[in-house]
Amino acid sequence: MSANLNNNNKNNITKGNNNSNNSNTFESKAGGALMDAFYKSFIYIFLFLLFTMNFLAVSLALQCNKHRSLLFKASSALFAFMFGFLYIIINYFMYRVNLKKNPCNICSDAPFPLQREPYVM
Repeated sequence: MSANLNNNNKNNITKGNNNSNNSNTFESKAGGALMDAFYKSFIYIFLFLLFTMNFLAVSLALQCNKHRSLLFKASSALFAFMFGFLYIIINYFMYRVNLKKNPCNICSDAPFPLQREPYVM
């Protein structure tokens, strides 16, 4: 009889611990899912900012070379897209603005000009 009572007590204790384990596993799963969502959102935000910076560099390259041929514009735009942030810092700010003292006239109406415009001084 006392053996049955001890077994019942052990079962009750393990059942009580089982509920706390379930809540701990639920909390750990919820925390893991939340951290996974933050991680994925960080990656998506980073990729969005990277592509935005690259498209800004492409627009800047096309604006600065609007009087050049289409082949030169395409190669400049490809280079700007591949090295977006570095292109803006090194090629535009350090070389074109600081060294040559010749910043580009940026048109907000046509951010990606592909037609060749006549050269006007």
